[in-house]
Amino acid sequence: MMMRKVLTLGALCAAAITANAQIVTNLEQGGKVYWKFLSGQYDISGALTLSGDLTASDPLEFTLQDLNGDGRKLDIELCVQELFPNLGINHCLNLIGTVVSESSNEAIVRWAADTNPNQCIQVTLSSAQYSVLITRLAGALQARITPIQCQTNPYDPNWQNVTLQFEENGGDENNYLRLEGYVFCLETPQTFAQAVINTMDWEAYAGGFTGVFGNVNGDNVVDDADLLEVLFNFGSEGGSADANGDGVVDDADLLIVLFNFGASCGG
Repeated sequence: MMMRKVLTLGALCAAAITANAQIVTNLEQGGKVYWKFLSGQYDISGALTLSGDLTASDPLEFTLQDLNGDGRKLDIELCVQELFPNLGINHCLNLIGTVVSESSNEAIVRWAADTNPNQCIQVTLSSAQYSVLITRLAGALQARITPIQCQTNPYDPNWQNVTLQFEENGGDENNYLRLEGYVFCLETPQTFAQAVINTMDWEAYAGGFTGVFGNVNGDNVVDDADLLEVLFNFGSEGGSADANGDGVVDDADLLIVLFNFGASCGG
């Protein structure tokens, strides 16, 4: 009897710890990232020499995907045209998400891509148009992600509520956009140019009132419906009833719902 009580207490403690440390799982379960570019600088060298400041963009909504087949929906498709509509670069980067570190208080996640489009396009710079053969397009973003109280999306109240806040992390080495190519689409040493966007300042929000808070059915309140969904799916693999995202619906998921019973997030 004593051993059973000890095991039960251990399961309760484990569930509590798991619920508090599920930042990345909540990010995946939320399924969206709401991102805003605040400022940055560009520097072009080689066949062209230009530099200047970049101004803030409108917030962008990204859907988290599994673009590299690793089983985790942490990847983002970033289209340069959406971020910098005046440049004329109609190409998208598959930014693959990697968890650098995670604790109960914060997670560091890095997104990176490096591609070779080999496309001749018209690029607009300082009100002038240039034909440029883009041979390389690379970029990275790294964020420090911390939990926040469930709240209305700061960018658009029609977007989903958020429970995670992002801050730029890692400096220029981990936050940049780099383009390499040839002006006039002529591949010669004299026409080679490269452009780097760095000194980036940006912010984002994500997450939601998801399974890690016990809200497995997504109705923004933890109640009998969530409890029943876990019980009816008990023993199954994955699915929405898998509150902690460990691949199986079991005692840990049931305890997460019970610990959070009655909690809600308006919206």
